[in-house]
Amino acid sequence: MCGRYVSPSDRAIEDYWHIGARESGRWIQSFNVAPTSQVPMLRLDEQGGLELVPARWGLIPSWWKEAKPPTMSFFARSEEAAGKPLWRQSLRSHRCLMPAHGWYEWNPNQQVRNASGRLVHQPYYLYSPNDRLLAIAAMWATWTGPEGQAITSCALLTREAAPAIRAIHQRMPVILPPEQFALWLDPETPGEQVQQVIAQARDDFTGHAVSTRVNSAQNDDEGLIEAIAEPSL
Repeated sequence: MCGRYVSPSDRAIEDYWHIGARESGRWIQSFNVAPTSQVPMLRLDEQGGLELVPARWGLIPSWWKEAKPPTMSFFARSEEAAGKPLWRQSLRSHRCLMPAHGWYEWNPNQQVRNASGRLVHQPYYLYSPNDRLLAIAAMWATWTGPEGQAITSCALLTREAAPAIRAIHQRMPVILPPEQFALWLDPETPGEQVQQVIAQARDDFTGHAVSTRVNSAQNDDEGLIEAIAEPSL
């Protein structure tokens, strides 16, 4: 489902996408990004240029009427998003990219004890050995809150896991190859072609077991992605 991921620094994003530095230092690399955090997001600006902006991870559609944001709106199943009211407007014309180094999944078939001795699912860090920086297919929206504040938010798309990591978790983010970035970001791309872009998502991923320290969003350091001995099933 991808409830945590590793985000790059703004400098790494600007270098990879060849965009000029705007406000350097807005983001340092985070090793444990959790839903509702402010995250870096790439979208097209009004002139059609690529811009890096902050967004709340957890989509709030523009038509949302309640004062409290929707829950569990940080990811959408790509197979269903086009038909769901929460996602369809953003999927149709407000698509973006969420830069990442990798993400975490918890294997429901492997139980281990955490630091307090409680049984929990074994976490894994998943990434591409071929590319240190990844682009997660996502959607965005701008919502006006009850006090008139404009909040930009985003949600990533998920798909069935790539064969190499399916034993760890059955779902994964939709991660696009560079040749699909332009089509994905263009708001004029037809819905059928959007689905074709999703179908051509990358599958060159691997993973390794990591410490259960990642279970707490308060932990945020490079040690979280270090491999540990994989528990036996």
